[in-house]
Amino acid sequence: MADLAALTDDVLAEILLRLPSPRDVARASASCASFRRVVSTRSFLRRFRRLHAPPPPLGVFCCYPAGSGGGGVTAAGSQFHASVPPHPSAPLARAVARSADFSFAFLPPPAAGWLVRDSRDGRFLLDRAREDGGSTAFTEIAICDPVFRRYRLLPPIPHDLAATVENPYVQRGGGDGDLQSRSSEIFLASRSSDDDDSVSEEEVPAFTVIWMACCRGKLVAFFYSSESQQWRVLSLPEYYALSTRRVMGVRLGQRNHAHGCFYWMVALTHRWLVLDTCKMEFFIVDISPVLSGRAMMFSNQITTLERSDGRTTVVVSDVFRPDKRCVLYFYAFMYFSDSWHLLNRVTLPEEWGYRFRGIIGAAEGYLFVKLDHPKENLNDQSERHVEYFSLDVKTMQLESFCQTTLPTVTEAYLYCGFPASLLLPSI
Repeated sequence: MADLAALTDDVLAEILLRLPSPRDVARASASCASFRRVVSTRSFLRRFRRLHAPPPPLGVFCCYPAGSGGGGVTAAGSQFHASVPPHPSAPLARAVARSADFSFAFLPPPAAGWLVRDSRDGRFLLDRAREDGGSTAFTEIAICDPVFRRYRLLPPIPHDLAATVENPYVQRGGGDGDLQSRSSEIFLASRSSDDDDSVSEEEVPAFTVIWMACCRGKLVAFFYSSESQQWRVLSLPEYYALSTRRVMGVRLGQRNHAHGCFYWMVALTHRWLVLDTCKMEFFIVDISPVLSGRAMMFSNQITTLERSDGRTTVVVSDVFRPDKRCVLYFYAFMYFSDSWHLLNRVTLPEEWGYRFRGIIGAAEGYLFVKLDHPKENLNDQSERHVEYFSLDVKTMQLESFCQTTLPTVTEAYLYCGFPASLLLPSI
């Protein structure tokens, strides 16, 4: 121990940075107070994340219809499902599940009023109906950190901005009185990363909240910055560039993300609405060449995946085929002006043809696929479940990730993170 005490923190940091995985660093920091002191600094964590892979996927956070019977759930109709053995992230997932409060019981009561809307960089975004009621669009919004049990309530959208939102379409099912009903899309965007040396030891990385509503004849969007602490307007393309017919208005599909951009399929079109969060600008991309001849019935048939070389991988699911098989097509592009290059074509197992329900997310070179319960369990409620598999994009190997016995999942968010010993508060 005398030799260890003689080592400076700088030397200890250089030694610990050479450990191969987050799990090894977590074990080291738990074994010695000196290691813990070094590992818990933001500068060490920034350097470690530069040298190693991003936070691993640890589980799936599922949202259920109200009254579906999610036992032990505090936030309305939601539950965290940690990855299970033999998946390699299972040990870290168990540790995070033990240390974090994924029931969000630390939020202002009543906790059952909160609904999970998004998860990114260890933060969760939840909202609930305001006390004055009557609006499914303008809700009370909270950003929280379930590991450190911290939260921040965002200020309401100013009246002059709110007045521009007229008759928004309901985006999540249910009537106006339903707890699950929402007529806006709210999500998180990171504004700084672990590579940002301007963030001091005392500061937490900045974040942005995007608020969007689809109204008849137009889209409306605002954003809130944790730096300015103000809501501002986001300019959008003319609505006729998004819709097939003006009278139909605009409806957006599942949201995807890669390299600081968010993507939505515009319903009944072969176009993407894209938000570049670096420039805070929207634009339209025509993706009809790669979708031609394929029935795109659902927005989760297309997703995006980050590549380490800066390119974006696009995965198109062809599920409505005469042979009842599900085929995934992998494309790549660097800039939106590029033509997409076909990288691979993968046919999923035959028995998955009727179970495949889309791709819920991507992380660390993996896609996470949602499957419904097998046909043989249709008549046995106790055996019905939703299962999630990981697909290694390089090796195309499939592996079970986690599952839930509650059959109806309205939303599913892939959760990625480090163990508590490698984290600092994000709120």
